[in-house]
Amino acid sequence: MRFFSKKIFSKTLVISTLALAFCSPVVSSVTYAAESSSTTSDVKDDHPDDADAVGGDQSTAVTTLSSAAKKWAKANNFDLTAFTDYKAPAAHKPTAADIKAFKAWMSGGSNPRNQVMKALTADAGDTIANEIWGYSNTIWKKWMNTANVGSVVSKASGLKNVGATQEGMFAGYLGSLLSDSTSQDGYENAAILIKDGFVVSSDGTTYRLHNISDGSVAYEIKAPETKEVSESDFPAGVTDFTKYLPLKSEKATTKAIALLKQYATEGDFKEPTDADKDVYEAVATYINQKFGEYYGQCPGPTVVKGIKATGKSIASLTEDQVGSSVGEKQFVASFFGVKSAAASLWKLGFLPSFDGTTYRLHSGSSGKVVYSITKKSLDAELKDSGSTSTTKKTNNSNVVLIGVAGVAIIVISGIFIAIKKKK
Repeated sequence: MRFFSKKIFSKTLVISTLALAFCSPVVSSVTYAAESSSTTSDVKDDHPDDADAVGGDQSTAVTTLSSAAKKWAKANNFDLTAFTDYKAPAAHKPTAADIKAFKAWMSGGSNPRNQVMKALTADAGDTIANEIWGYSNTIWKKWMNTANVGSVVSKASGLKNVGATQEGMFAGYLGSLLSDSTSQDGYENAAILIKDGFVVSSDGTTYRLHNISDGSVAYEIKAPETKEVSESDFPAGVTDFTKYLPLKSEKATTKAIALLKQYATEGDFKEPTDADKDVYEAVATYINQKFGEYYGQCPGPTVVKGIKATGKSIASLTEDQVGSSVGEKQFVASFFGVKSAAASLWKLGFLPSFDGTTYRLHSGSSGKVVYSITKKSLDAELKDSGSTSTTKKTNNSNVVLIGVAGVAIIVISGIFIAIKKKK
């Protein structure tokens, strides 16, 4: 997974990782962060099979493919041999093309896992998509256990979990194999590097290119510096936003239901163009952090918790999708003049969610479902008005999970945040 950093407060912070479990900051950035953790339970290396690593965090190990998955791969020219027959070359120095791809990948965006999974699911369906992901990721983990990039960087930097950028590269490599992948996705940069035997890492101050064969550092560049942002720079209302969030669930109001339906028909979210990006990113991180402290978990897990309480089973992929549909980025943008139904719902004390078939309103720290309507029913209801609900981009192209095995990544000296996902 690719991570990015910004020290957003002028004073040093120590944050509880328990309060921030599964947090998903919703920001855009141009700087990278160390994939590090302040937890004392971390092991000394970063083999992807370790509990604190992110090598395909929610995928299940798949050692063989079903005939249906093989048939799909063949019909869609999905080259499984890119994984099954891969052999990393002996350690060597990168070419000019490798360095170019390295710089492009590091500056291009965050972990494209959700984006790739969305495309794969659209082509193959949930079952085969998860099978393909799990199968290729199982092979990928073996490569990374050999490279053990995390240990190499940890020894140099003193930081742990720095190997987490590897999942982002895995997702990019897999994405490059999809028939509808284009150069605009940036996946080809991951493919170039992996085919040439390299994987990347960052420790907050340095970007490194490692040989997959042994994890040795083949090339490195200094990460760009970032400015500090203090709470005094925040727009009015940010530091006391939790006043909108009821701890106990409340009944859905007529206004909230109307806003949920408006939320279902709104177009794709667009970030404010005139906001100071450093302040914007800091506000996003602050809101996500405080939400986690206040509710005990962050927005995505809150609504997932509420859905599960209804007895509905949620697959890992769907869980990611639901967790990205809560309107957190819209709420952040509302402090910078961007109006939306999702932000209005937050200010009424409700979180929206969409799992691909059903829109829901959630209330309270338990994420209790207090209202729901299927997309089919809503479309029928809106038909006479000439409107239809939109298929929400539940892959949340501006959100990336910051975590190690789903746990928020925090360091003593600052807070790590994510950058805008690849288009």
